[in-house]
Amino acid sequence: MAGDAGAVAANGRQPQSGGSFCGDDDLMIALLHSEWERLWKRKIAWIFLIAIPLIILATSKYYIGHNLVVPPGGPEHTTAENFPVMAMIEQLIVVFNVLGLVLLTLSFTEEYRSGQLRMIMLRSYSSTQLFWAKWIAFALLMALFFIIYLLFAVMAGYAFFKSSPQQILFYYDHTVPSGDMILYTLRYYGMAYATVMGTASVFIAIGVISRSSTAAIGLGMGYLLCSLAFPLIYEMSNRVLGLGLPGVLKYLSLTEIQFSGIAVMLSNAKALQGLHLGLWMICILVVYAAVFMAAARLIFTKSDRWI
Repeated sequence: MAGDAGAVAANGRQPQSGGSFCGDDDLMIALLHSEWERLWKRKIAWIFLIAIPLIILATSKYYIGHNLVVPPGGPEHTTAENFPVMAMIEQLIVVFNVLGLVLLTLSFTEEYRSGQLRMIMLRSYSSTQLFWAKWIAFALLMALFFIIYLLFAVMAGYAFFKSSPQQILFYYDHTVPSGDMILYTLRYYGMAYATVMGTASVFIAIGVISRSSTAAIGLGMGYLLCSLAFPLIYEMSNRVLGLGLPGVLKYLSLTEIQFSGIAVMLSNAKALQGLHLGLWMICILVVYAAVFMAAARLIFTKSDRWI
């Protein structure tokens, strides 16, 4: 079996019965459908889906209490219209990143180490097709979770918070009409999703080199902790040692982009417009995704992995 798997990985595909080949598009659709079903067989996917309303309720309770100590005139004050954004700010770094780490570890590391991927490779699929099918299935699943989270956040916002005709946003020089919050919220969620996908590229690279699921989870959590610590250490060193390095370098951390960078990218403050911070952070995301995805794909598709 190992020899057949290696041959399949080297040749990319093997003949179907009758000596004919299925079209690449048909193969990819079938493989993507299979990977989608495999993700939904994971308990973690269903647990998170069921937990979304509970997470939203817990977040609502937190911001209800937070409103008692925050004046209505500040950007931290939660209203019905800005609650979806506030709810994403609160849960993005921990909940969505950790969910992505667990799903990718189960999809790449566990399935490879348990031999499940070798069985898939005995069919008419190349390792490259398998890699991209897993990535696309994961991306689609996370997009679905973001949409469901947004819908529940919108409902909870109007259920638990007062509506306001004007919104005060982070890094804005003026108030925003509540009607404009729809577009702002969609843009915020879109950028939040992009940062999760950028972080996921790091997790995939970790997953394909890890010897076990435990190691992949541990290394992934270690990366998140380092990413969280980097801006604090950087700013402290810059201030204490008087290095004079530009503050924009703290956005080399993906979690810092998630924490404050998205709001900065969407800002209309005149003081920030000339710094081109949005372009800088988008470039950072692209570099992370390109480098780590390329490395992960190269390692994953090496023929000697399947021998």
